[in-house]
Amino acid sequence: MSRPIPIEEMVRVFKSRHRTSHLFKIDNFSLFKKYQLEKVNSSVFDLGGHKWTLLVFPNGRKNASGHYVSIFLVSQASVNVKIEYELFVVSQLEQKWESSGHREFGIYPKPTGKGNPKLISLVDLERNGYLIGDSCMCGVKLHGIEPAESGTAECFSLIEKPLNHKVTWMMTRFSSFDPEKAHHSHEFVVGNRKWRIQVHPRGFEEEKDESFSVYLLGEGFINNASKTKTYAKFKLRVLDQVNRNHVEKTCSGWLETSKGFADFMCLTKLVEPYLVNDKLYVGVDFEVVSVATYC
Repeated sequence: MSRPIPIEEMVRVFKSRHRTSHLFKIDNFSLFKKYQLEKVNSSVFDLGGHKWTLLVFPNGRKNASGHYVSIFLVSQASVNVKIEYELFVVSQLEQKWESSGHREFGIYPKPTGKGNPKLISLVDLERNGYLIGDSCMCGVKLHGIEPAESGTAECFSLIEKPLNHKVTWMMTRFSSFDPEKAHHSHEFVVGNRKWRIQVHPRGFEEEKDESFSVYLLGEGFINNASKTKTYAKFKLRVLDQVNRNHVEKTCSGWLETSKGFADFMCLTKLVEPYLVNDKLYVGVDFEVVSVATYC
């Protein structure tokens, strides 16, 4: 099954025709199932004078019966007027969409999510041209509001073994690092986010004076990245310089700031073959990372 026009052109045309909409394109759709990711949030976007996100369950919610794509519109603050909205999945074969129909969001004093847990079945998604080349386009349109110059769109993807997925920090003169402070590697880029490795030479929090603590810090974004949580699955590592029997621990999840291990390795093990000639190698190896951009 092939598209009549490139998907990038579809996004451009859609934005020009639906000026009160936000489109959320998901690439590498099948990787959500592989990595057992139940849901994904869009970045925050503005429509109708309010801020929103889309919450998408690509393979359905765990407590929903059947196998459906579930989509919800989530307000980021109070909504003080009734708003008519429509959730949809866009066909990539013809100019149509599978829609939730027009629904009323209502007035809510705090952030609230409204949507459809059974927008489209996974069978129909694949069979009827809504999922082609492992890409799917869904979104929301508000009705009865002043249209903007263009609709908005973002693209989300999971990337396996991204460029520069393996980074190693050589800590020379390790004994000179203040054991009571946190220390950071130089900044590096994987996906479209900036990262640093953080270590606590004599442990952090409950592991103080017991363990060598290692964390991965998610910092700023680059280029046209949308500011949203980043999913990553990665190994934190301390390298064995003699036998290559490295100490490695795997971590995964949605990162806003940091993930890692206070108890990465016992302080009594921080000797040869890991610490050699006052030099220690600490690293990270990404298996998969999410990338989100405006498109």
